[in-house]
Amino acid sequence: GLRPAPVVMTQHSGCLRRKKENHGRFEDPYKQVCVCRVQDHVLKVRSTKNGELVGQEEIFDMGQWRILPQVKDQRLTLNRAAPLPDQVNVVTFKADTKGESDAWHAALQKAEALAKSKPTQA
Repeated sequence: GLRPAPVVMTQHSGCLRRKKENHGRFEDPYKQVCVCRVQDHVLKVRSTKNGELVGQEEIFDMGQWRILPQVKDQRLTLNRAAPLPDQVNVVTFKADTKGESDAWHAALQKAEALAKSKPTQA
């Protein structure tokens, strides 16, 4: 029989602050607020400006990114498993609370595990 299409589950969603890599010396590197959600094995990120969603949604496939162990409180760092030249290879986010960052970290670890368990598409 026909198997129903898998339902895309949003495991976790909320706002994170994204680190700007080339920030000025007196600029808050974490002023960029993003609306983020973990769905299945991907992290989807959309920037906001003055509370409005702006720009394109970015998709981080956790089969290609690794969530690093939490070193600093509230920080979440993803790095590309196979770094690419001229591409962003490290992305850092900051959650507002320790509890939130722990929840995000768990969701991203789960997404990464899920991505690794999926058969890779050629």
